[in-house]
Amino acid sequence: MGQGQLFIQWDSTNDCNLRCSHCYHNREGNQKHLQDNNLMDFKKVKSMIDDLYFTSKRWERTPRFHISGGEPLMRKDLMEILNYTQSYKIPTRLLTNGTLITKSKSKEISKRGVKKLQISLDGNEERHNIVRGKHFAYRKAIEGIKNCTENNISVTVSMTALKSNKNDLEDVIKNSIDAGAKFFGFQSYVPDSKLGINDPEFLDAKETYNLFKRFRELSQIYGGKIKLLETEVLWNLMHCDDPLKKESREKGIFIGGCGAGYTGITVLSDGTVYPCRRLPIKIGNINEGLISLITEKEVMRNLRDLNQMKKNTNCEKVSYCRGCRAIAYAITGNYMAKDPMCFKEFVKEKDLKEHKK
Repeated sequence: MGQGQLFIQWDSTNDCNLRCSHCYHNREGNQKHLQDNNLMDFKKVKSMIDDLYFTSKRWERTPRFHISGGEPLMRKDLMEILNYTQSYKIPTRLLTNGTLITKSKSKEISKRGVKKLQISLDGNEERHNIVRGKHFAYRKAIEGIKNCTENNISVTVSMTALKSNKNDLEDVIKNSIDAGAKFFGFQSYVPDSKLGINDPEFLDAKETYNLFKRFRELSQIYGGKIKLLETEVLWNLMHCDDPLKKESREKGIFIGGCGAGYTGITVLSDGTVYPCRRLPIKIGNINEGLISLITEKEVMRNLRDLNQMKKNTNCEKVSYCRGCRAIAYAITGNYMAKDPMCFKEFVKEKDLKEHKK
């Protein structure tokens, strides 16, 4: 199992008020981002939360529940669901575009125990609005960050790194600070599997390495004003080879990096389960139960087979990085293959530093 936690990321609905060009729902055939009739009802949602709580206790893990979408604030019974997770004291986070978080809505969310929330910004104002498909997207997202901050909800701004927005990194960090966000990080873009490395937004290994270096430079400038997160899996390539990582490599045990197969699952709005939201391989339905899904499904077992992954990738760092299984799958069709964005060949000694969470 994973490192002290068990989490579910739940796509609570397909409904969304934006039309983002890089949205996963576009990849899965729902171009209009509209909910089908097979939405999990409140009874099924409660059963899923029960399972998360009691399985976490059984495995001596800390449960975490992330509610995404679509846009989770379009889920009509969201406040009831938050009441239920709060009854178990399960740390719950919303992953949202931020545009629907009014002052009153942020108060409602805060009252229901949500202490942290993620809002996406994908470039400067012009670029963000292009990516999101609506002219109001950026302005409303900034307002959402401010409204959360006023109600003691800590906001993490997340940026999906694209070829078209890679030069907007500093602009987004500065605007996140101005809006009151406490944390900022970026995640890699998973290319369209039909296009692979020819996806016009895909960043290759050298471009990814340069982006990571630029992020480090900006952390020296803005680190005192906002916490810049080095949490994307490939950051492990730029962290010191400390004793724990050496033990991981020598014993072939998982200690970090990509958590697919280890630390949790993703549940879609109809109950379909993926190993990760970015890895669209159906492994079952949430009504089968977490224990069965995590311990018995072949894909999940394969994702925990570090020896096979090491052979496939020819990489000694696999047990504490593992690359992004979703990007490997999107580009090669094999979720056990080498991450094509891996930039270890470019890393210099001066790039390495101890990772402090």
